[in-house]
Amino acid sequence: MDEFKTIENNFESFAKLLVEDPEVRYKTLRSCSFFNPVPDEWLARISDMAQIRTFYSDVCLTSQDDETKGFYVILLGTAEAFRNGKLVGTIDTGECIGEGVFFADGNISSSATVIADYKIIAAEFDKAAVDSLQADAKAMIYMDKALLLALFKKLQGANRKIEKLLLAKSQE
Repeated sequence: MDEFKTIENNFESFAKLLVEDPEVRYKTLRSCSFFNPVPDEWLARISDMAQIRTFYSDVCLTSQDDETKGFYVILLGTAEAFRNGKLVGTIDTGECIGEGVFFADGNISSSATVIADYKIIAAEFDKAAVDSLQADAKAMIYMDKALLLALFKKLQGANRKIEKLLLAKSQE
């Protein structure tokens, strides 16, 4: 029981540190694969826009067909994505949720319900932060690359799932 309490305390301490210490927040974002294409000077600016959010087990980050209110990068933990009640994927540390908000001219709805698997800490970029990034052409060069790489990884994962389903169907 003491080990569990220690883990809980460490989680809470880390979340608080991310909120309070810009250097720790920056270093944590830098360690996320999503931000690999973003140069340090731009990541520092982006890091300042991040709102650190903690989501506990079974809490929804997004709900399918609801308006997307922001963009998230998971800093610690995993979340599960459900489409029409069926598990369609897992979002791990360093990966993003809600990237469609960067591509929509107006409101866009979430394609999946995303639920925290246990506890997660995420960097949230609300509409105002996204609008600010989109207004800066140089920042968007780097964000576009990061977003395209993230979408490419998701497409690869979807292709692997389709391949498995087709293989299973052909073996029936």
